[in-house]
Amino acid sequence: MDSDLSDSLTNSTDTAFLIFCGVLVLSMQLGFSLLEIGSVSMRNTNNIIFQNLMDASVGGVSFYIFGYAFAFGKGSPFIGFSGFAISGLSTSQDYAFWFLQFAFAATASSIVVGAIAERTKLASYFVFSMALTGLVYPVVVHWVWSGTGWASTALPAASRLFGVGAIDFAGSTVVHSVGGLTALIACILLGARKGRFEEDGHVNHLPQQSTLLQTTGTLVLWIGWYGFNTGSALSITGNMAVICGNVVVNMTISAAAAGLTSAGLSRFFNGSLDVPVVNNGILTGLVSVTAGCGVVNAYTSLIIGFGGAVFYFSACKLLLWFKIDDAVEAVPVHLAGGVWGTLAVGFFAVPEHVETLYGTASCGILYRSHCDPGNAEKQLAAQVVVILANLAWSGVMATLVFGGLKLAGWLRVDEESERVGLDTAYHGGDAYEVDVITPKALPEKEGTEMTDNLI
Repeated sequence: MDSDLSDSLTNSTDTAFLIFCGVLVLSMQLGFSLLEIGSVSMRNTNNIIFQNLMDASVGGVSFYIFGYAFAFGKGSPFIGFSGFAISGLSTSQDYAFWFLQFAFAATASSIVVGAIAERTKLASYFVFSMALTGLVYPVVVHWVWSGTGWASTALPAASRLFGVGAIDFAGSTVVHSVGGLTALIACILLGARKGRFEEDGHVNHLPQQSTLLQTTGTLVLWIGWYGFNTGSALSITGNMAVICGNVVVNMTISAAAAGLTSAGLSRFFNGSLDVPVVNNGILTGLVSVTAGCGVVNAYTSLIIGFGGAVFYFSACKLLLWFKIDDAVEAVPVHLAGGVWGTLAVGFFAVPEHVETLYGTASCGILYRSHCDPGNAEKQLAAQVVVILANLAWSGVMATLVFGGLKLAGWLRVDEESERVGLDTAYHGGDAYEVDVITPKALPEKEGTEMTDNLI
């Protein structure tokens, strides 16, 4: 009886934990909305809000009908084939798990929205959002997080990739690189916003309505990220409580290190302490540690955050060099940070944490003398392979989707819609109703005169 009670309490605790983490992850839609609104002109505010609402709506329907089945259903090492419309789920923990994974899927779609802001047709948004949350993202989930995926650590030891499997604890590749690479392909095929680049290569700064909104969005995302990464432990009872504690410490240190590094890079190379650069640097620190936050230590999280900021800042410069217009720098944050973070696991994974989470005797190169001979090199190789596999899959699929939309004439809005703003073109008018009030002349006080110098 005591054992049954204990099991019931454990199950209820873990179910509540998954639901709470899912709510935190879903709240990141607010963070994305605020960050993206702050990064675009006022005339495109409604459009950003609408698309972020649709990320949850389209993602919810598509992930319910087929995305979850492709991700976690039984099937081949490439894709799942069972569990469509969540058939087969029966327990409270099953439903809580689906909810958490839906919130992850919506996040992957939100990454793309900001990058291609201010010039994309709504029809194309619905197509790519459905494709991303319903197929592209779930396939990569299946590879790494399901029980049968070819790169999964849940496979029997003899069947794992290089005998160890690829480690991506909370989705540096699975979520962020998928969204970031999709955003990159979309930006290339879509083209830059009008006035962004001059023919001589000069880069123009286009209107951004609010640094305050950008920063508020960053802080909301940072808070939501604690649910994102701790929720990936799938439990907070037993040994997993220690893992969750390790996760939040590593996240905090990596984000802080990246924020400081980004501030320094901005001051040194740009000549100023650019707040948007610091915001995106912090987010890159979070992206970078997402793959390894459960298996690395605090001091290596410091290195991961520093490296993430360098990858982010370098990627920003590369995009401008190639005249690729990413409205919110989603590609440097999520793609560059995601690749670096996944690779960093191969250097910094601690053998004790890997054993606790995955039951494998592998580790990062830094700890090669503390795990089975050759396993550190195998772990690094597995990380590289899953990065390359995702780049191939997501890159090809994004090219097919956005290339098809461009050929069909569904990708980019016409010049007039871009000029007046997508709020007017699609949403019935501006988000802000501003009454222009002409001030009345002030009465002169006795003994004073109004002069031309008073304003």
